[in-house]
Amino acid sequence: MRISDKKRSVKLFSLQFCSIVIGVALITTSIGLIILKQNYSYTEKVTRTIDPDSTTTPSFPIASALPVQLSQISKETQSSELAYNIINSPNFTKSDKLQKIVNEAIDSIQDKKFPTKPLSITLIDVKTSEYAGYQQKKLRYPASVAKLFWMVYLYAQIETGILSEAEFPRYLDSMIKKSDNEAASYIVDRMSQTKYRKSIKQEDYKSWRTKRLQVNEYFQDAGYEKINVSQKTFPIPNLKLSKPQGSDLKLRENLQNPIRNQVSTKQVARLLYEIYDNQSVSATSSQKMTQWLTIDSHTRSIKKDDKNPNEFNPVRGFLSASLPNEVRFMGKAGWTSGSRNDAAIITTPDGKTAYILVIFGEDKAYAYDWQIFPQISKLIFNRMTNKK
Repeated sequence: MRISDKKRSVKLFSLQFCSIVIGVALITTSIGLIILKQNYSYTEKVTRTIDPDSTTTPSFPIASALPVQLSQISKETQSSELAYNIINSPNFTKSDKLQKIVNEAIDSIQDKKFPTKPLSITLIDVKTSEYAGYQQKKLRYPASVAKLFWMVYLYAQIETGILSEAEFPRYLDSMIKKSDNEAASYIVDRMSQTKYRKSIKQEDYKSWRTKRLQVNEYFQDAGYEKINVSQKTFPIPNLKLSKPQGSDLKLRENLQNPIRNQVSTKQVARLLYEIYDNQSVSATSSQKMTQWLTIDSHTRSIKKDDKNPNEFNPVRGFLSASLPNEVRFMGKAGWTSGSRNDAAIITTPDGKTAYILVIFGEDKAYAYDWQIFPQISKLIFNRMTNKK
């Protein structure tokens, strides 16, 4: 065989070999994509079961849990090392002027024969960093207002690369805007790398509990003293849980006097202030959180008189219901059969007035009255804008 023929033979062999390699790679890639698509497929179901003794939020279609990527595992073990970027509470100044407004609200509540012992109020003028309050350091059950803290903790993990932001938009939308407990359950599971366990051995529970309590440490280390936001809100229909069971019940420890979530209105107001001031986690994350919290004027208009019992309504019976439509309202409400809570950032279109108002009414009298919160909100808005 001539040398030129040998060269052509070698070249032809090389081309055939490359073609085979490329073909195998394409087949492997196709199989991988098919498997990946199957892993990420999900089923949806809608349930409307509501337990009147639990946080009453309906179930919305939520995707099944996405698989944890191998590249995330090492990152997720770092969640215990997270630290809130603001170590101390902002330096607010006590205001006699604001205190007169809060006192007027309390007088109005007493005149309507509502109990004031289970009531807490915090008012902050974000323009002047002045504040006033009523029993604002009292730790109370926040209901779905706890989801505000979970959102912040989630963005802390996203910022540090522990979790991917692309995974969570639909869950944040359902958890914050619809107050959906299934979405909240998913977010808590992903942040803590825990899942509901119907039964759990003591040696496994110790690690499970440590992971779930990391969210408390995150805020406590930043000055949110004695805060507890480690407990999920119920019911969670997709887990068939109308109330805490299994590992979540064990987390409550004493069944006669169970450990529950607890925060103060002052702590909630501080967190809202840090979000509004673009300090919470980062300026970028704060702005995204502000958008999730915004209840637009159209929603407020159509929800103001909506009495549909099967959908969470953050307007009727809450702080935004009595405010002018042009006001910008950013907030998170919570409701159970034994409490009514709302936390909001309220700003006027001209930018002259901007304040934070947080009210917790931990009593059935507040839970089943749809006028008292809007009335308090209107009174405070009028005073903050110097209206009579």
